[in-house]
Amino acid sequence: MWNRFLTTWDYVRTSLWFIPSIMILVAVGLGIGMLQLDAGTGSEDQVRAWWINSGDGEDARNLLSTLLSAIITMASMAFSVTVVALTLAANSYGSRLIRIFRADLRTQFVLGLFAMTIVYCLIVLRAIHGKAPMPEVPHASVTIGTVLALICVLALIAFIQGVARSIVADEVVRRVRKDVDKTVAELPELSEGNAPEHAPADLPSDFEETAARIPLPYGGYVQAVDYSGMLSWARRNDAILHLEFRAGDFIVSGDRRVRVYPPPPDPAKAREEIGEYIVSGDERTPTQDLEFAIRHLVEVAVRALSPGINDPFTATVVIDRLRGALSGLMSRRLPPETLRDQSGKVRVYRQVTTYEGILDAALHQIRQAGSSHPAILIHMLEAIARIAEHTRLDEQRRALIRHANLIRAAGQRDIPEPADREDLEQSFRRALAACEEAREGADRRVVRVGAGRAGP
Repeated sequence: MWNRFLTTWDYVRTSLWFIPSIMILVAVGLGIGMLQLDAGTGSEDQVRAWWINSGDGEDARNLLSTLLSAIITMASMAFSVTVVALTLAANSYGSRLIRIFRADLRTQFVLGLFAMTIVYCLIVLRAIHGKAPMPEVPHASVTIGTVLALICVLALIAFIQGVARSIVADEVVRRVRKDVDKTVAELPELSEGNAPEHAPADLPSDFEETAARIPLPYGGYVQAVDYSGMLSWARRNDAILHLEFRAGDFIVSGDRRVRVYPPPPDPAKAREEIGEYIVSGDERTPTQDLEFAIRHLVEVAVRALSPGINDPFTATVVIDRLRGALSGLMSRRLPPETLRDQSGKVRVYRQVTTYEGILDAALHQIRQAGSSHPAILIHMLEAIARIAEHTRLDEQRRALIRHANLIRAAGQRDIPEPADREDLEQSFRRALAACEEAREGADRRVVRVGAGRAGP
């Protein structure tokens, strides 16, 4: 249920209707409340003389009608600007990045403010009679509508400023990087002795031959998996589950990607129960998918390096942001492949993200798209050298060295200028030296820890 809530909440918070809907409800309550307040206030001299608005019912209706027309016009302009900004973002940075713009609270608030003001003015306008004398006019309610209209004018100016900034490449990359940082920050700290497991342990010798394959009941992109529920199910049924998918994978109803050992007595029931722990949908979400936001950053860089755009400066900014995210990831512990019950017995064996897989997702496509750009390849090698300073495990360093070799090979193949190849070679040597220095530093830390634990 919690995973379903997280995926639903991600859909809601990246929509343009949630906050405006709440603000419309606030407008309804505010309009009714202000009309009630006006009906219960004292004499005109004591209370209403303090309000901006004055005049009879016809004056109030004319004022609200004028404000309503102006606000509807401004709202139309704001919605038009939003659509244009989304179109430009989709063309320049990819349609998948539209969720970043939809998730902007400032955009949602401004659109909600216009909708709120329109609804409020409509509620107050219908309560005013044109021939009402001045003491019977809800002056406070009309004044609040005037204030909301003035706020809308200021909000429109701020909104246009925000939209103009939001389509700048550096700002787009920064917003996407925030999603990456948020996902990385949710991972536990990597410390001595808690490195992730990447090999099955204590599995029965006849697991491969005996385990039954259970078809999946639903199709779509896997948005989240309730591994705690899977572990509880396996413990209750004294079984071992092997999940051949992870969050972010596309599955089809009927795919036999769950293996159960020993085979369940009722496969149909097992399929239904296991399916309850898998949340799937029409698109990927960042709930349990670390590579989701990273691929958004990569898409910006790949589009920038395309022949139609040819903007290596944006790609350089993406590499810098990726370096920051990957440096932080080196100190985080990735989920283990095996889940054990309280007795220590393996109950769930699953596919998980690895450091090598994350680096592949972050660097492969940028290297392929920028193989003929010496500045991009050199910048990638410099980034690898900086990331190496944050590594904790040999697995991380091996992955960085592998990508350094791939980048060097791409440059030697696609860069014709000898001077550029020499600069690339120097950056490659610096990257290898940084990885080697990080490994020696880790070895020295292990020796110091071992010496500290050895008593007299």
